Amino acid sequence: MSSTVDQLAEPRRLLLIAYRLAPDFSMESRLAWRRAVAAAQQYRVTVLCGLLDAHADDLRAEGVDVLHVPPSRWERRLARLPGGSNLAYARWQRRAYRVAQAKHEREPFDIAHHVSYCGYRQPSHCWRLDIPYIWGPIGGTHAFPRQFFRAIEPLGAIREAVRNGINAVQLRWSPGVRQAIRHSTCVLAASRQSQRELTTAGLRIDGVMLETGVDAAPAPAPPRKPQPNDEPLRILWAGRACSWKALPLLLRALAGVSPACLFQLRVMSAGPQLKRWQRLADRLGLADRVEWVGWPGCTAREPHYQWADAFAFTSLRDTSGTGLLEALAAGAPIVGVDHQGAADVMTDRCAIRVPVTSPTATIEGFRAAIELLARDRGRLAALSAGALERARQFRWDVQSKRLLQAYDDALAPRENASPARLAQPSQPARNATASATTSPAETCTAAASQ
Repeated sequence: MSSTVDQLAEPRRLLLIAYRLAPDFSMESRLAWRRAVAAAQQYRVTVLCGLLDAHADDLRAEGVDVLHVPPSRWERRLARLPGGSNLAYARWQRRAYRVAQAKHEREPFDIAHHVSYCGYRQPSHCWRLDIPYIWGPIGGTHAFPRQFFRAIEPLGAIREAVRNGINAVQLRWSPGVRQAIRHSTCVLAASRQSQRELTTAGLRIDGVMLETGVDAAPAPAPPRKPQPNDEPLRILWAGRACSWKALPLLLRALAGVSPACLFQLRVMSAGPQLKRWQRLADRLGLADRVEWVGWPGCTAREPHYQWADAFAFTSLRDTSGTGLLEALAAGAPIVGVDHQGAADVMTDRCAIRVPVTSPTATIEGFRAAIELLARDRGRLAALSAGALERARQFRWDVQSKRLLQAYDDALAPRENASPARLAQPSQPARNATASATTSPAETCTAAASQ
């Protein structure tokens, strides 16, 4: 009898909500793609998305269905206006929910998960489907440090100050955010600082999980061998050329290093601040030691990480930073600002932490760290080995196992009344420490924190 039940039981149906779906466009689009493919190993996955990459057939070949709700013409126009992108996205979320609701009535889903965008401001409405609902990992809560307003251009400082104010209001008073969290089975924060900021605002957070990950290499990268001290230290910086990424902090630090400190900086970037940064590098006398390589596609970025001896991370406002993980996976240790999501990634075995107390202290921290690595190549090699070890903890396959366990835990209360579902042989064993009375949020927390 049990074998008959096993054969009849169908894989559970998972609805993933991800506005943009692409394997090689942005961090948000890639993480949605990776999570969909990973979940398809155990679930019948449908992705509710707005912007769909041309490679969608590859996703369908992995067993993932796509429920495409493209942005309307009005939403596209609205998104191009200053401050209009959030309004356009909120409108899309309402329309997308109605499409998902109609699909749910025809072919019911078992569980829903809002994957991206990971920002907290515009939650999906799919918690209304009356099925277990997971939201996160969510971020977007971090404020730009006020003491650094003078370290960026005036217009950028004004934008960041306005954003800080909006964040302070929305975190505490947004009815949509509070309603979504109240009806969620499990809510995950993308960093420990996001967790603190959300809970301080009176919002429930059940666990912490980095919102991004890194692909497992076909073969483990070998540890870097110590380079001679007379070779320039090769430093990579990567990110959008936007005010909050704060590349000038690194440029000013490099302008102040000892003449005996040999280095070469490679900047992988594109965006509105790029020309301003290039002019600053020229004024600081760095033109012959800075290489600007544009912003290549995802696969084309890997050789740059392999080239680097160290990766510099200066961002003053970021949920985490995929570049951090890509650098670690290549064996390039980090010299980075010690705050927000980056603080969860860096350890003393793979990084040199730079304080975020004032522009002067941060510039000095970068200068001292770069001089240290340039003269102590043994320390650099040890940090490189630590980087490879640290990267393994953030591989997508590891992240996916944690999330699949969170799905199972969220579904457990309903499945206790459904023997056919529990009989599926492909499902991993439950957490042995969770009792029959454990809440979905408690078991979700255990899975996310492993």
